[in-house]
Amino acid sequence: MLWANENNQFAAETYRHNFKEVKLFTDSVRDLSVVRDNLEEVDVMTAGFPCQPFSVAGPKQGFNDPRGMLFFEIMRLIREFGIKKPKLLVLENVRNLLDHNGGKTFARMSEEIQFAGYWFQRSNVAVLNTKEHTDIPQNRERAYMVAFSWDHFPTADFDFPLPVLEKRPVREFLDLDKKALDDLYFPEDSKYGRLFADSMEKGNADSTYLLRRYYVRENKNDEVFTLTANMGDGGHNVPVIRDSWGIRKLTPEECLRLQGFPSESYFFPPTMSRSQRYKQVGNAVTVPLVEKIAAECARQLRQGRF
Repeated sequence: MLWANENNQFAAETYRHNFKEVKLFTDSVRDLSVVRDNLEEVDVMTAGFPCQPFSVAGPKQGFNDPRGMLFFEIMRLIREFGIKKPKLLVLENVRNLLDHNGGKTFARMSEEIQFAGYWFQRSNVAVLNTKEHTDIPQNRERAYMVAFSWDHFPTADFDFPLPVLEKRPVREFLDLDKKALDDLYFPEDSKYGRLFADSMEKGNADSTYLLRRYYVRENKNDEVFTLTANMGDGGHNVPVIRDSWGIRKLTPEECLRLQGFPSESYFFPPTMSRSQRYKQVGNAVTVPLVEKIAAECARQLRQGRF
């Protein structure tokens, strides 16, 4: 890793806390410049642009949303590299990006990537689910896109990860041998405490539960629902379990583990608020899954097509 760009001040703080050796630019990608910022050329550029404009959970404004336009800033940077542009481009977003606006959004993106000098079409995209392609029990579908530079590869033949046969149980990722912070527990006589208690009595006490507006959902597959960026905004989105001390939300650190971050070597800054911790986890990619994609990128580069 030579350099990175992160505009959110809290995410940037966490990044610096864990990757002190990487040059981090905290300006908006709109203000980032290859020449002015002296960006070093890289073999692989990875980017995840905001998903809200394309997600089924939002208004789906696409490129009419300023956040959706950030994709074009990524492509501008690539063109600024000229003949030194990355050999591989790896993008990630929500699955609905592929179908947004009747497929016109993805077609526009494909044209832009091809215009920048890359082999790229629908076969260069895979929808991968964390629970199917790693041993982590989180239901998390994302679209991964890989483009190959015309200057380095004669074709685009990327082997995406294959499904794995087994996943580990959810409770293996949880801190069940100690009590969590008191304010993560629902009082037994509270509205939500009673809702969860009633659902757990009818279902499996070891399952993970989630409050959806006015009702509780049980995940009966020994998985957690998709971890989202708004987990810290209220009680409706954080996975809930029962432990020896009561009914509680998962901690940010447990959620981090369910994204595959190594708990022995990756940490939040001590002063980082809980809501920001949840948000950063929900915005992250699942580490073991992208490690598999990175390994295939390395294999492609070692082949040295040209």
